[in-house]
Amino acid sequence: MRTLKRISVLIIELTVEALLLGGLFGAVIANNAGMNGILGSILAVPVILGLHGYYLIRFLAVVASLASRKWLYPVIAAVVFIGTVAFIAFQGKSDFSAQAQAIIPLFLGGGACLVFACSFAGDRLFRRWNRPVSSPMADTSTI
Repeated sequence: MRTLKRISVLIIELTVEALLLGGLFGAVIANNAGMNGILGSILAVPVILGLHGYYLIRFLAVVASLASRKWLYPVIAAVVFIGTVAFIAFQGKSDFSAQAQAIIPLFLGGGACLVFACSFAGDRLFRRWNRPVSSPMADTSTI
């Protein structure tokens, strides 16, 4: 049951994260593309990240960070995001326009903050949801 809860929280977390990252990227490029750029980015950014293995690495980061430290998983998730986006940017740097190269640091910084916040909230939700329930009858210290 614990594994099912973790997978459920991870799916919710990654869905919210994908929407926010797509919105961030669309907002960064909105000067040229308008509202269609934001909607297109909400669809395109998760696909591009998925094609480069980001979601598989994030799943492995969840497994690797099942430690008791609350900050470890969000840090690992943000580092995985930065590494994936930096790899994508480095791979296509010669194909990017000057404007595209200028927004990469903004997307990296804002995206890392969004990933950290989503993974921190998801981890907190999982820990709260997975907390053992104590019943009032089990407390025998007052007897």
